[in-house]
Amino acid sequence: MARHLFFLVLAVSLAPLTVRAAEPLRLDVRAFGAVGDGKANDTVALQNAIDNCAQQGGGVVVLDRGTFLTGSLVLRSHVELHLNSNAVLLGATDLAQYRADPKVVYKLLNQSLLFAEGCEHVAITGEGTIDGQGKAFRNGEKDQRPVLIRFRDCRDVKLEGFLVKNASSFGIHPIHCRQMRIEGVRIDSLVQPNSDGIDVDGCQDVFISNCNIHSGDDSIALKTIEHGMPCRDVVITNCVLSSECAAIRVGPDAVENIERICASNCVIRDTKLNGIKIQESFGVVMRDMVFSNMVMDNVTGPISIRLAGWKLGAGNVWAVFDDSKWEQGQLNNIQFENIRARVPADQIKSCISITGTPRTRPRGISFSNVDISFPGGGTAQEAARRQIPELERDYPECYIFGILPAYGLYVRHADGVTLNNVRFRLEASDLRPAVVCDDVKDLDLMGFRADGNPDAESLIRLQDTQAALISSTRVLGPLGSFLRVEGERSRRILLRGNDLILAGAPVSLGEKAPPEAVSAVSAETE
Repeated sequence: MARHLFFLVLAVSLAPLTVRAAEPLRLDVRAFGAVGDGKANDTVALQNAIDNCAQQGGGVVVLDRGTFLTGSLVLRSHVELHLNSNAVLLGATDLAQYRADPKVVYKLLNQSLLFAEGCEHVAITGEGTIDGQGKAFRNGEKDQRPVLIRFRDCRDVKLEGFLVKNASSFGIHPIHCRQMRIEGVRIDSLVQPNSDGIDVDGCQDVFISNCNIHSGDDSIALKTIEHGMPCRDVVITNCVLSSECAAIRVGPDAVENIERICASNCVIRDTKLNGIKIQESFGVVMRDMVFSNMVMDNVTGPISIRLAGWKLGAGNVWAVFDDSKWEQGQLNNIQFENIRARVPADQIKSCISITGTPRTRPRGISFSNVDISFPGGGTAQEAARRQIPELERDYPECYIFGILPAYGLYVRHADGVTLNNVRFRLEASDLRPAVVCDDVKDLDLMGFRADGNPDAESLIRLQDTQAALISSTRVLGPLGSFLRVEGERSRRILLRGNDLILAGAPVSLGEKAPPEAVSAVSAETE
């Protein structure tokens, strides 16, 4: 009997202990004097609640059942600010109540409603609303406007579930943060200029998912406005984006590298200046980016890539960036795949554009399984444009060149451009070529199909283009000329396995184009 008791005691002593995790500390801001009527200023009460929570080792500060008017609040490590669905955090309309971050390069946007610096394990969560009352702020050339949420040099940041509304400038602006997750955030800000949704600035290990953003400026922007940390390892997925500018923008405000970016499974709609825009202007490296599985509707552009300079020097009221090393800039290895888009009828007559300069050349740009519908309307005069200005140090926007001579894709000063299974459609007649390339090296068009016009000069125009392979391409309707080659530097243009039966002529040569520039044409019309 004693032996049995011994083994029973031993078994109990060796059994694993179950330890119940302590419930996190939860503090209601009303316990610190917050009123929540939308009239009384609750800044002091809210800040006291945050500070008290941090002093006790961290926890959750809860806003419930009310509208809490406040100026700037400083968040702390291990503190989660939680807004219940019936709570509104209402930004004050008096700029004097906002804290400034003197390090911010943007002179007019250095204040913020919610701010954290050097924190870890900091969060804003809940289904409530953060309302910036953006209409109340002046937006003149020298007027300051606050950002709603800014984090600087923080680690392990979580933003989840809440609505950002009526921001007077940026909605969310993390700077030099690591390990950041932005999940299920909704942004509705159209009341002011520069009202970007999310600006990821020199951050690393960032996940943005399941967000719905309707913004007056870029929905999601990647940038590096300060020296010290590149922007890298950013994932954007499962988002719905709409913007008065670009849905996803990389640069041009970049003084450090931007690299390893993956954006996928997004719907982009009602966007006026490019669905995806990549701009390098200050001599850094942008590389290794993939944009995949996207649907764009009513989107101008829809894709724009620019590698050049941007003179924005002393005396500028917005910001000062040094582009003296712009010629050292690189933009490499960008891939677009599985994209469907519809471009609206507009005055820009926009197309996809990839432009460098004689001294800066984007490299390794590829499009695979892309189907885009364009409105048409291009004229013979617009198609005849050959001398596009370089504009090497102008603001790198898609419209700076005016109406480009291609309705689908215009490429200038670039290397290693690939189109694989790309389809361009026209909703109305257009006399511009589908594709125009000027000073391009290593061009591959495989399985390319595009609507054309028998009265147009050609379906594809290559100017001073070298090492081009056009294969498995089909002409879908009657054409005058399939390919026009111009420029004395054009050479090594090879056609293989194309169906050109409906083309009046497979190739036409400009006056300066060498007769030997194009080879293997005879089999194309058999």
